[in-house]
Amino acid sequence: MLITLEMAKQQLCIGDDLDNDKVSMLIPQAIGLVVADVGRDIYQSNADVPESAEAPIILDGLSPYQLSNLQTAVLLQLGSLWVNTEADTTKNASETPAYKTAIKPFRRTLVG
Repeated sequence: MLITLEMAKQQLCIGDDLDNDKVSMLIPQAIGLVVADVGRDIYQSNADVPESAEAPIILDGLSPYQLSNLQTAVLLQLGSLWVNTEADTTKNASETPAYKTAIKPFRRTLVG
């Protein structure tokens, strides 16, 4: 698993269980935003990858540092989603230097 509910709650500074459903709903959305930004699907293991997948990211094959970067990107997106769930704002995590640095090694560059 890329990030757990506990990791997400720690990122959002949530100490109780009152918002677990809301946070759990935002986790796949945050992962989806990262997937869209890097242009690559994320899978846990090689066994999960469909034949049609192009240049997938396989979590089991990442170094601890690579996994940490990817988790950081998801947690930053999660924080942005959390802060902006009820606010009308145009700033999101994709614009922050930390986020851009975290996803940089995973970006897929299409040539041709």
